[in-house]
Amino acid sequence: MGDDSEWMKLPVDQKCEHKLWKARLSGYEEALKIFQKIKDEKSPEWSKYLGLIKKFVTDSNAVVQLKGLEAALVYVENAHVAGKTTGEVVSGVVSKVFNQPKAKAKELGIEICLMYIEIEKGEAVQEELLKGLDNKNPKIIVACIETLRKALSEFGSKIVLLKPIIKVLPKLFESREKAVRDEAKLIAVEIYRWIRDALRPPLQNINSVQLKELEEEWVKLPTGAPKPTRFLRSQQELEAKLEQQQAAGGDAEGGGDDGDEVPQIDAYELLEAVEILSKLPKDFYDKIVSKKMAGEKRSPGGCGSTSEKPQAGSRRLCGFSESFKEGCWKGHQCYVGGFGSKMSYWPGCWAKEEIRTICRTRK
Repeated sequence: MGDDSEWMKLPVDQKCEHKLWKARLSGYEEALKIFQKIKDEKSPEWSKYLGLIKKFVTDSNAVVQLKGLEAALVYVENAHVAGKTTGEVVSGVVSKVFNQPKAKAKELGIEICLMYIEIEKGEAVQEELLKGLDNKNPKIIVACIETLRKALSEFGSKIVLLKPIIKVLPKLFESREKAVRDEAKLIAVEIYRWIRDALRPPLQNINSVQLKELEEEWVKLPTGAPKPTRFLRSQQELEAKLEQQQAAGGDAEGGGDDGDEVPQIDAYELLEAVEILSKLPKDFYDKIVSKKMAGEKRSPGGCGSTSEKPQAGSRRLCGFSESFKEGCWKGHQCYVGGFGSKMSYWPGCWAKEEIRTICRTRK
């Protein structure tokens, strides 16, 4: 007890790093009060704690950690330099907060992640959350999915990148943990709310019972286009200006529904890419430019099934694309042109514009 008088004399930032949990608790409490009093987001006072925020969220003492999370949330919300801490703090939240038994800790952890998204650090947050899906602890996986779902629900599909989430959905549905599967179902429903039928192709191979359950939930969703309920700082400033214009009696042209328009997503872009070059017949390149119609017909048929999916390895497809261009010009019937038109929509097809033009002129 005699040591208390010593650490109590220390500056706040040193208390936050002290080995005694009492000292750290006192430090976090004082830091929280300081953060709440600072009015200038660019105050040099924020920089004193720049290297400490990760410690706030990863404290080994559960009671102390809660106070650290509260202080960290206020810091992220108000400090101009908070964005510099995104990666390390969100990583700490994933590994040291989402595994905690206390619901309050998880709630604060999720709010910290969402606040980082609000201050324009969404990509870094999403990267760390997606890494968390590979964790062996089901509680961490569930919390990461829940955070992604809440982020999508609040900020919308313009801010939250859907493709990397959709890519891991089938794996989540295969989890042995019911809690993980249940949370995967919830986020699949939320994603469907934003992109509708574009979600169906990537999930076509999941368990039929799970797919049926999803279908039942999807039909319950409102038919209207969803709108975000929370905005980035830059968007908030724009919203404030528009409200001022409207209050002044202005029309606020261009500020209506355009900002809330849901981006259109091509279901084809969400499919998993496949590697096709190794599956081509050895004489493919000879036959595709052959003067014989039969050769032209057989060669595309040799890999027709793969044309329904995006193709991996964009640079390696260069020779393939060039051969098709030549085959399309020489072809006297629809087989090469028809297959070429499919190929022209591959994300990896660098010659797609030329092929589309050729296919149109050969019709």
